[in-house]
Amino acid sequence: MFRAIGIICVLQFLAITSAYACDGQPGKVIFEDKFADDSGGWDFTPPDDAVKPPVFVFALSDKYTNMSSQNLTFHATDGDFCVEAALPKAVAADDIPYVGIEFWATDYANYMLLQLSAKGDLALYSKVASKWQQIFSVQNAPGFKADPGASNALRVNTVGGKITAYLNGKLVKAVRAQVPSGDLKFGVYAQWDKKAAHPPINVTSFKVTSGQ
Repeated sequence: MFRAIGIICVLQFLAITSAYACDGQPGKVIFEDKFADDSGGWDFTPPDDAVKPPVFVFALSDKYTNMSSQNLTFHATDGDFCVEAALPKAVAADDIPYVGIEFWATDYANYMLLQLSAKGDLALYSKVASKWQQIFSVQNAPGFKADPGASNALRVNTVGGKITAYLNGKLVKAVRAQVPSGDLKFGVYAQWDKKAAHPPINVTSFKVTSGQ
């Protein structure tokens, strides 16, 4: 009896932890998608990415090592962006999965990317005219949930030209950067190190608030 109660309590705790993984996003909600359907305005590249309720699935084939999907119907510049995703187990030491948040995007050749690896490394990149530059990388980021399939909440706040990165509610690093002009997009990103058919990367929610 006590064992059963203990199991129920653990399950309730895990459910609460998952439900509040993106808590703390300040400001008005601009966009939220829990992928109950495919009406969220995402730019799909089937069959490698698609909404399969209740998740956004990236099932990369041997055509691609990475895939981006930007939102076509909502925009945000200053804001607070949070994605919850489950990374599968690495296939090999040199072939691991990643998930990320794209923000300050003008198109697929120009955006910022906050990326999490299955090893728990958190990195910020800029992509300008399709050329990548790493801004920072934090190994073994605090708060990382290492179990394969565990839900991790990746969050970035971009208010006032300051980029602040969080993982599962824990502050990781902050930097300042020049904000691009125009109606900027946001999106979600998935990657494996090698071209091959891989286990899926499942995104369970994406939420954007005004950040203030």
